[in-house]
Amino acid sequence: MSNIETLRKAHQAFSAGNLDEATKVLAPDGTMTDHGRGQVYRSRAEFRQMLAGFVAMAANIKIVDAHYIEAGDWVTARFRAVGIQDGPMSGTPFGPSHKPFSLDVCEVWRFGPGGLAIEGHNYSDGLGLLLQLGHLTLPA
Repeated sequence: MSNIETLRKAHQAFSAGNLDEATKVLAPDGTMTDHGRGQVYRSRAEFRQMLAGFVAMAANIKIVDAHYIEAGDWVTARFRAVGIQDGPMSGTPFGPSHKPFSLDVCEVWRFGPGGLAIEGHNYSDGLGLLLQLGHLTLPA
């Protein structure tokens, strides 16, 4: 299986709510850095907690419009995460807004010789998400 296929399979599992399968993209001791929130997840188990936080925020969260580019050991994925915020945002005081959202995301993954990612980097527009959900407003 190519690295793109491995990542696509993980994204499909996430969209189906299968977090155990989704986290299999990351080596057990791999790292995932969420640059927007300044968080580093240093194991597959911690990465699963990160994903679970998104599912807790939006039970129907899905990855759509995904595009993948592979260059050697690296895969870049650009996609949108869409859903309705029906739960609280992990690590914030923001409860459910019951509003839809569309979050632009870019991920960069480096795969090791065993076909699993040894590092991942997630970049997304958290401020835009908070504005969409009505948790923040632009000043007049």
